Amino acid sequence: MEQSLQTRDIRLIFICAGLTIVSLLVGTHFFYDAFPEATIDFRITRDEARVRGAAFLEHRGFDLTDYRQAVVFDFDDQAKTFLERERGLEGASRIIGNPVRLWRWSNRWFRERQKEEYRVEHTTTGDLVGFQHLIEEESSGASLTQGKARRLAEQFLAQTMGLDMGGLDFVEAETTQRPQRVDHLFTWKLAGFEVSEGTYRYRVRIQGDLVGGYTEFLKVSESWRRQYTELRSSNQVTGLIAGLLMFLTAIAMLSRLVTSIRGQDVRWRTALVFGGIAFVLTFLSHLTNLTVTIYGFDTTDTFFNFLTQSILLGLAGALAAAVGITFVVASGEPEYRRWYGDQISISEQFRPDGLRTKRFLIGTIIGLTLTAVFIAYQTLFYLVADHFGAWSPADIPYREMVNTHFPWVVVLLIGFMPAVSEEFTSRAFSIPFLHRLLKHRWLAVLIAALIWGFGHAGYPQQPFWIRGLEVGMAAGDK
Repeated sequence: MEQSLQTRDIRLIFICAGLTIVSLLVGTHFFYDAFPEATIDFRITRDEARVRGAAFLEHRGFDLTDYRQAVVFDFDDQAKTFLERERGLEGASRIIGNPVRLWRWSNRWFRERQKEEYRVEHTTTGDLVGFQHLIEEESSGASLTQGKARRLAEQFLAQTMGLDMGGLDFVEAETTQRPQRVDHLFTWKLAGFEVSEGTYRYRVRIQGDLVGGYTEFLKVSESWRRQYTELRSSNQVTGLIAGLLMFLTAIAMLSRLVTSIRGQDVRWRTALVFGGIAFVLTFLSHLTNLTVTIYGFDTTDTFFNFLTQSILLGLAGALAAAVGITFVVASGEPEYRRWYGDQISISEQFRPDGLRTKRFLIGTIIGLTLTAVFIAYQTLFYLVADHFGAWSPADIPYREMVNTHFPWVVVLLIGFMPAVSEEFTSRAFSIPFLHRLLKHRWLAVLIAALIWGFGHAGYPQQPFWIRGLEVGMAAGDK
């Protein structure tokens, strides 16, 4: 049945258009002030990093024939957090890149059933920052004195890495007696550089009379680690409490699901469709992430067994996601329908007849408007929070983009899963369920919003309650 748009519908559409325009203007103008992203200079691609890594190893006389290769974009997340906490984003940005070379392409060459392997790290701008030759402890080699080994390490730093030894302070040496050789580990730090007791280190490993490893890294002090752990403990405790309340919600959902099954009131087709989408997206995401998974291959296993196990685990994870989504939809939809039967029907809305209704059109327009409004809300919320001393780490949106060939699959997954699981749990189920128990809808909305909001308290934002307040307010307003 065709339905014409009334004057009030036209008015609503114009109001939504105006709100959307204003919200997008606010969001786009202030977004990066509220949610700063680390700027990374990708001068070389992953393929170029692989070529450079292989050339470095071959120049040092290593034969990579029949070796498998994997590469990932990686960085030290603790070092990033440390610099941002101590120097702020602008101060950290001035340090990252020079001298702290954080953003890296990490290459690995390996063979199955063989411990010997090679790793080479280049920055995204093309500088060598890491190298490792992993060998058996029983491999034979020379037994240099610590003095001779140190001179060999200094020669590597000066000639291969191009470092000025006058700008480095020696920190420590460690000697290890192997069955048929002696290994040494030498560490220097960059002179004149210190951030809250954190120093930039250069470490060289000598295996026998050969350089077997090199790395440079930001050494974060133990006192800072303890302080940050204590700071994060409030997030974890709050998240744990919210998690317990979500667990009680799940028990209530299970109880109501049993009741609905007995009353033959579960629309399984709707639940299974949502579960099927979750299965497909989760498994596709796992497949696109295989390049990262392969990087972590355990060489004590065969590559075939590793891939088989990885795919089976992906199938198991996808099945678990499907079961979980099917459960929340099957539990939440009947409860929502019983109490709010005069509202939009979840099961009917996405059918052809439902898609052609005026309600679907208006609902879609309102939903898209709320998306823009929520972007503006989050932006303004964190601008105000930042003014009063709140802290949030810079986002790194590059991992999925550069480590997978189909990053859009991950984007769909991380959009679909929270949208379905959280909406069905905390809105479609919790609000009518609590409304029935407490007799007051506003109280049901408030409690459901707080549980949902503070379920996000585990994020690193500070103070610990800021993420819960942000999400809880948005959930309550909706």
